[in-house]
Parts: sequence; C-alpha cells; structure tokens
Amino acid sequence: MLDIRNINVYYGAIHALEDVTVKVEPGEIVAIIGSNGAGKSTLLRTISGLLRPRTGTMSFKGKDLTTMAPHDIVRAGISHSPEGRRIFTNMSVHENLQLGAFIRKDAGVADDMEHVLKRFPRLRERFKQNSGTMSGGEQQMLAIGRALMARPEILLLDEPSLGLAPNLVTEIFNIVLDLNKEGTTILLVEQNANRALEIAHRAYVLETGKIVLSDTGKSLLANPKVKEAYLGG
Repeated sequence: MLDIRNINVYYGAIHALEDVTVKVEPGEIVAIIGSNGAGKSTLLRTISGLLRPRTGTMSFKGKDLTTMAPHDIVRAGISHSPEGRRIFTNMSVHENLQLGAFIRKDAGVADDMEHVLKRFPRLRERFKQNSGTMSGGEQQMLAIGRALMARPEILLLDEPSLGLAPNLVTEIFNIVLDLNKEGTTILLVEQNANRALEIAHRAYVLETGKIVLSDTGKSLLANPKVKEAYLGG
C-alpha cells in the first residue's frame, strides 16, 4: 500500500534520513519508534510532501509520491495528524473539522463529521468553542478528527500521546485500535514505545536517521536490545 524505498532526506547539510525503507500493507498498524531526533517526524513529513527526498522513491497504491504536492497526497488517500497537534487555535472545533475536508467535493462530508463527533463526544460538546481554549487531550482528538475528515485510507499519526495524562493516553490508543478495526491503515510515530509495540502489527526502529531493526510488534517488545534502549529495561 505504502512503499518507501531508500529515501535520503536532508536539512541543509544535515543528513536526516539515510536510505530509509518502510513498507505498510493494507489494514496494518505499523509503528516507528526511536529516540528524540532520530528522524521519526521527518519521515512522516516527507511522506506528506512537506519535505522532499533527495534520492529514493515513495509510492502509494502504485502512485509516485516523490514529487507530488501535499494537497494531492491528501487527495490520493494519505492524511497526517502532526506532532504538536497543529490545530488552528483561533478557529472553532467546527471550523477545524471543515478544513480537514477542504479538498473534498463529495456529498459525504456532513456524514463524516457526524461520525467524527460520535467518536469524540467531547468535540460535539465544544463544537462552537475556540479550539485554543481546549485541553491538550481535546486538542489531540481534534487533530485526529480533522485528519479523518479527509477520509484517508492511511492515517499518519505523529506522537498522539505526547504530553497527555495516562488515562488519556489509554483513550487515544483505544481510538487508534478502533480506527484500524474499521479499516483505516495506520503509520504511527510514538515515543511511548511500549504502547506502540503492543498495538502494532509490525514496527521499525529508527536511530539517527537509519532503520536499525524491523519486526513484528510483539517480537520487538521481547527484543533485549529494544528493551534496554526504549522500554526501560
């Protein structure tokens, strides 16, 4: 479904991603774990077209993404919920969700918004509220809901649990599982490696811009090197 092959991405002279290869099959949850600065967010930003690989190829369902504009990548079926939520804080919940469907011309937008509001009841309660006044957890739900409004086939989630209380972390991961069960393929970047590997079908370990390990989520949970480096023992 998503085929990233040997991409090299630079920030000026800094080699941020080096020969990175990642594949995502339909219906999977694939996790990318690694320490701060490993290149996890850079990978998602590159898939979204916000950064360009200097070399290598990226394709989605056979379509070449390498030089495709970000809005065309969304149209192709890839939606990105970025690190730090990046909601429009001076706009209401309703307006943020509308912007998530900006590229769509079909008649199903209202039904999809209702589906998002059923999934996130707190967004319905805050529907007309300025989104900048909401809690961190509510803003994260809005960021995911906004991404879903594009009706993606694959959802890129960047650090969805960052800065949230433990009970909200559990809620967010349950939402990720529910979305996947309903048919959305997910590429998940997450510093909470334990939780990410628990729900992932497969996972990659990224270190200083390079993929150093890949396996099933369960196998990486049991891997001594992964335990020592990322799982607290």
